[in-house]
Amino acid sequence: MAFAPVPIAKRQRLGILDSRKPDLNPSAPEPPDLSIPSRVSARRQTAPTEPKPKRKPRSAPSGNYQGYYERRKTARDEPDERLALIPLEWVKGRKVLDVGCNSGAVAVELAQWFGPAKVVGVDIDPGLIRQAKTFADTAWSRQAPLERLIAEAQELERQHSSRSSQSPSLPSLTSDIPDSPFASSDPHYFPISLPRMFGNLPQPRQLVTMFNGDRGESSAGQRRGKRKESSADTRAFPENLQFVAADWVNETIESDRDGYDVLIAFSVTKWIHLSGLNPGLLTFFRRSFDCLRPGGRLILEPQPFSTYARNVKMTPELQENYDRLKEGAEKGWRTEEGDFERVLLELVGFEKRELLGETGKIGSTFRRPVECYTKRGGTARF
Repeated sequence: MAFAPVPIAKRQRLGILDSRKPDLNPSAPEPPDLSIPSRVSARRQTAPTEPKPKRKPRSAPSGNYQGYYERRKTARDEPDERLALIPLEWVKGRKVLDVGCNSGAVAVELAQWFGPAKVVGVDIDPGLIRQAKTFADTAWSRQAPLERLIAEAQELERQHSSRSSQSPSLPSLTSDIPDSPFASSDPHYFPISLPRMFGNLPQPRQLVTMFNGDRGESSAGQRRGKRKESSADTRAFPENLQFVAADWVNETIESDRDGYDVLIAFSVTKWIHLSGLNPGLLTFFRRSFDCLRPGGRLILEPQPFSTYARNVKMTPELQENYDRLKEGAEKGWRTEEGDFERVLLELVGFEKRELLGETGKIGSTFRRPVECYTKRGGTARF
């Protein structure tokens, strides 16, 4: 006996000639019941909601702030206004020490534009010293090509073209500074994006060094030959720049042996004062005097005592020392009351004080005087 299969029901399809019309006003769907949590909302509710810990600002108990020069300047490539108060002849061909150099902006500007024989930047923070070295490499990579290197390249091109009977094709890139073959016409010749994309250029070795002794005959491209001994070497940026990590108030560095012609101390007296009280500040003043050559100059930017209170909450030690300096038997010296001048002239032994000017915006905490204390021409003590 045969059984016929049951036909499967199929969905009816509307044809073109079908008289039935679609429903153009369908009923609205029912709103979801919000009292019943969905799977996604349940997951969100069960997930832990622990607050993220706030990132604490980096403590700088010695004034070793990150990005300090960016806070003082309105633009990245703006020159330091304090250096504009220093006469060029005080620094040119001289040995300079920058105490508390931070990330090296002042030291690099001195070495690059003032023509000193040597600039030593010292800071208590090794991390800032690493930043200063990187900043110097970037400054060397951005400045315009040097006169001496351009002249040697043109000479090599001329020699090559004379052998191959071709006209030289090297364009002239000479600058407007005729008195020094080591001077750069523009410290921002290349944009900052260039070293950021391709890295900094390696620093030269004796390419920007001028020897005062007799070198004999030398031609372009022959820089590795032996030279005769010379009495002194005049180096240009970046070979005239050195950075050292040390607590200079309490430590001696190698470059202290020969002394300095100029010692720059911008915005460091407050931190020395808070750390070592009056005896620590007196130690700094006396060390500055001892390390200066006869006739040397201490260029000081002291901070007034009224600015101490905003920085003492970094550590309990600073708060305790501030309370001792504020009043009592160990009351601290005030530069605004003339105490620094009295100590430097009467106790330390500087000959005279000269006010170079004031810098910083009026009304801001960076509005400070820049002073110069000159050492007598007697025998220096090292």
